[in-house]
Amino acid sequence: MARPTRALIAVRLTRQTDSTTSPERQYEECRSFCDLQDWKVVGVARDLSVSATAVPPWKRPELSRWLDHAPAFDVIVFWRLDRFVRRVGDLHRMIEWARNHGDKGLVSATEPFDLTSAAGQTMADMIATFAQMEARAAAERVASSRAHLLTSTRWGGGSPPFGYRTFAKDGARYLEVNPQTANVVREAALRVIDGEPVNAVCRDFEERGLPSPADTYQRNKSGKNFVWYPRTLKGILTSPTLLGWKTRSEDVPGKSYKKRVLVHDRNGDPIRVAEAVLDQDVFDCLQEALARSAAPVGQRSTTPRTPLLGVIKCGRCGKNLQLHTTRKRRKDGTYRVTEKVRCLSRVGSPACPGYVFAPVDEIVAPIRSMLIEAVGDTPVTRRVYVRTEVRSGSSQLSHGVNEDHWEFVPLGMTFAERWRGMTVTELGADVLHTGITVNCHPPEHGGHALDIPEDYRERLAKVTQ
Repeated sequence: MARPTRALIAVRLTRQTDSTTSPERQYEECRSFCDLQDWKVVGVARDLSVSATAVPPWKRPELSRWLDHAPAFDVIVFWRLDRFVRRVGDLHRMIEWARNHGDKGLVSATEPFDLTSAAGQTMADMIATFAQMEARAAAERVASSRAHLLTSTRWGGGSPPFGYRTFAKDGARYLEVNPQTANVVREAALRVIDGEPVNAVCRDFEERGLPSPADTYQRNKSGKNFVWYPRTLKGILTSPTLLGWKTRSEDVPGKSYKKRVLVHDRNGDPIRVAEAVLDQDVFDCLQEALARSAAPVGQRSTTPRTPLLGVIKCGRCGKNLQLHTTRKRRKDGTYRVTEKVRCLSRVGSPACPGYVFAPVDEIVAPIRSMLIEAVGDTPVTRRVYVRTEVRSGSSQLSHGVNEDHWEFVPLGMTFAERWRGMTVTELGADVLHTGITVNCHPPEHGGHALDIPEDYRERLAKVTQ
């Protein structure tokens, strides 16, 4: 007896309002459609509060887990195409995915969209184009609204800049100086101008119990109070917001962080939104002092990233360890650069006392050896989707012999052979895929400890080519 078509119902909603189609209605109509086709519903992927424009199908929490279990279903059913995708590129990628995974079907329960026919594929491109146009129009409306708000003196929402607070006026919110946090900013500015390092200012604020920005805005998730991070304080002290001007975030070319820049009106003048926390002369002196405290660009570390980032964890607090660089100026004007690997918290911070390691001798070299010793003999494999045609009346079906399935194909090498020849960056990316982490402790506290998930081999096989 032939196996019935197995259907996965995909339900998605960005946010529920009176004008949107509820998840329950989407599910019921998809279920009724499957019943009419004599399809067996084997599961439901519910992704609520998820934008189809921003999040493609393979990155949605529920649907992505089902895609990883592709042998369990034959067709994906959704209420409308725009509930499934909003971008033509995403649709094309899902069509290719369906073809490469046993010719899966992608079917709309309410539209003439069915990948099992040539006409359905043509219709798919047309509908996806209109869906993308609709999403683009909505994005343009939002962008226009934000552009108008950006050039007004109103506060756009979210936490106010440190040193300010918001107040209500005529149904909108505006900025004003917050006396408590503004005094903290002024003290930090004067101390940095006098030559005190930002690190020392942060340490003093913590010892005095001054609320940090995370504490002030109730965004503290570490469980530790009054944790001041030098990077955060430096970001506050370099923002022209302290002069009372309106600012926005702007990408820094070649960098992963953003900087604050002035917003100008149509005449090219900066927009004032509040009184200044610092006057212009003090702000200019502050920027000069911060610039003097930084090493010249040519003498900064060229290390691109933390070795084994995301793999190495602090044995004390469990956070990611990161590479930190300190620079001390010599009498001859040159700098002595020291690199250490430690957690985000500074040594002595209430967030975590922390451990400190030498990047190569205490992290990369020993951990590479530990990994090879622990799993080095395991063969490396690649996961391949295998589709098996099921003939009507086949007796093998009941034993699972002819079911679609994943097959793990050996690549002819072991983990030891693969990892010995890799750079540190390549090794870190590979180990990150396996899900293996390392809780790092110095030898006197027990040394490093590997945490190896049971399915580490299968995890890597999913991304290995």
